[in-house]
Amino acid sequence: MAVLYQKYRPQNFSEIVGQNNIKTTLQNEILHNKVSHAYLFCGPRAVGKTTLARVLAKSINCQNRSKDSFEPCNECDSCLSISNFSNLDVIEIDAASNTGVDNVRDNIIALSRVKSSNNNFKVFIIDEVHMLSLSAFNALLKTLEEPPKNVIFILCTTEIYKVPATIISRCERFDFKRISLNDMVTKLDYIIKNESLEVDREVLELIALKSGGHLRDAESLLSQIIAISGDKINLDSANLIIPYNNIEENINFLEALSRKDVSLAIKMINDISGSGVNLKNFLNDLIELLRKMILNKVSDSLSSNLGLDLNEKLEIKINNVNKNFSLEDLVNITEELLIALKELPNSFIPQMPIELAIINISYINTLSSLEAIKNISGSDVKKISNIEDSSIRKEKVSKKNISGINLDEIENRWPEFLNKLKPLNHSLSFVLQSCNIDGVDGKKICLSFKYKFHKDRLDSPEIKKIIEGVLKDVYKNDLSIEALVNESMEIKKDNNKDSGEVVDNLLKTFGGQIIN
Repeated sequence: MAVLYQKYRPQNFSEIVGQNNIKTTLQNEILHNKVSHAYLFCGPRAVGKTTLARVLAKSINCQNRSKDSFEPCNECDSCLSISNFSNLDVIEIDAASNTGVDNVRDNIIALSRVKSSNNNFKVFIIDEVHMLSLSAFNALLKTLEEPPKNVIFILCTTEIYKVPATIISRCERFDFKRISLNDMVTKLDYIIKNESLEVDREVLELIALKSGGHLRDAESLLSQIIAISGDKINLDSANLIIPYNNIEENINFLEALSRKDVSLAIKMINDISGSGVNLKNFLNDLIELLRKMILNKVSDSLSSNLGLDLNEKLEIKINNVNKNFSLEDLVNITEELLIALKELPNSFIPQMPIELAIINISYINTLSSLEAIKNISGSDVKKISNIEDSSIRKEKVSKKNISGINLDEIENRWPEFLNKLKPLNHSLSFVLQSCNIDGVDGKKICLSFKYKFHKDRLDSPEIKKIIEGVLKDVYKNDLSIEALVNESMEIKKDNNKDSGEVVDNLLKTFGGQIIN
């Protein structure tokens, strides 16, 4: 059997999976004879950049294409020669192997001045163009600025930030996206039907999921599975090639965490470990799922564009579970699992770092008093982190009347309050650093916040209970808070220190960059 990704490489626009907006634009340009002299195709690997470049070259040079069609015929001499890489007017260059200025001069600039032999256009497809040297880019720039007639350049890159702005500005740019799970399953299903194979849809979804939006990877995985399984492929045979992955089981695990069902969560981890599953792979898959949930809390568009792609059934299930978590919960869980992932290789009991993470997630990070912690199997926990047992410690009750507490006293001891709050809820202490203390009204401390979601957070009964407990410990009085929104307030620069740390940690964990 031929390699599947080569055998089923698209030969026209309709066969190309995904990238619909890009295809539509190019198709319209072909129909209206508005083809650009230079294109820049950028995006992840294995998503169709080079394939679409070849189809475009084939379409504009097709000898039988009618004026009201954008599809190549794939039968004329031009189409056939482009398909088998023998067309002298469609030149593909691997910039990774031809980085120098001499190669650009000899293979691109000089050839671009030679008139097309039998075709309408001479097309240069330069793959991994970001690998060119600066001098090579400078040499190419002049040709892009003043291209010879009927010469088209298609530059492809996976690292657009390495391409000089002068080059980018001369090109019509298209940003390719990873292929969606459904689109990949559709393409894989098309392949197995043409190969007369029997494959469970669950296997196709697993292959698509493991490929991470890279279609060529999915086709390669399918080739490997077919090689060892024959004409009938089920999940057991697929798991011989693909590392164990059960997203539904991961979601069930998160659902147990959302219910604080520690016993079930620990049992699930031990069952997974006992069945021989690689716990590192399990944690990696779990963290990727959590990333999707975090992105969904931040923005639906972020989740759909950057998050893990799941089928409809799993999307519904993960969304239902996600409703049980706050953004803070998800960040805390992810941080604990990242710690467990780091400690996993050195643990003589493989599953123990994950078990400890479950305990931290379900108890220590969420409870604000020892009385609540005593519910853990009835154990009398004496100390959590540096928080003393309030039932053992004899609090020194202040005899000062509440009316005697003024704004200065509140502000003077506010750092102490934040320090005692931080072990209980790290992100909450950060939120309270970004507020303004407006005054004291009776037993209420009036706080103002720039953002409504901060106010909503503090209005939560669970959060209020934590805050009021720490306020009593610090100020020796039964104080409460009243949160207000003031969108015009300016956040003090000193208060932004922890904010920057949080943002830095999020960027390191999930990747990305700050855009204004």
